[in-house]
Formats: sequence, C-alpha cells, structure tokens
Amino acid sequence: MNETELTGTWATLEPSSLQRRRMQARVQQWLHAHDSSLIGEWLGLLRINPITGLGLATAAVGLVLIATPLSWVVFSVL
Repeated sequence: MNETELTGTWATLEPSSLQRRRMQARVQQWLHAHDSSLIGEWLGLLRINPITGLGLATAAVGLVLIATPLSWVVFSVL
C-alpha cells in the first residue's frame, strides 16, 4: 500500500465536514420519516408474527414485573 492508497482509504474512513452533515441530515430525515411509537412497533410485530410477538410481549411484561421490585431492593441497599 502506497501513500496515495492510504490517503484514499483514510478519506473514506474520515468524511469531510460537508459529507458528515449530509449523512447526518439523511439519517435524521429517515428517522423522522419512520418515527413510530413503541406500541405501534409492538402491534406491527403482532401483525407480522403473532405467536412470537405474544411470547416477546409476555417476556417483556414479566421482566418489568420482576425487575421493578428487584431494582427497589438494589437501590434501597445502595
């Protein structure tokens, strides 16, 4: 690898400030265009695969019910 190839590779890894702003603008546009609520994402999952979605929802509810009292105990000890 010579100096020219190394410079080209480094330029690819470290974009200019203009390129960085353009990338950030595109990411922000995509995020705003696909912005959805958490409940909307869960309902979409249930619509696509109901069995897996119900299993994940059950696991999430169980985790919330178990983690809340455990966090109280941990924070009371600290």
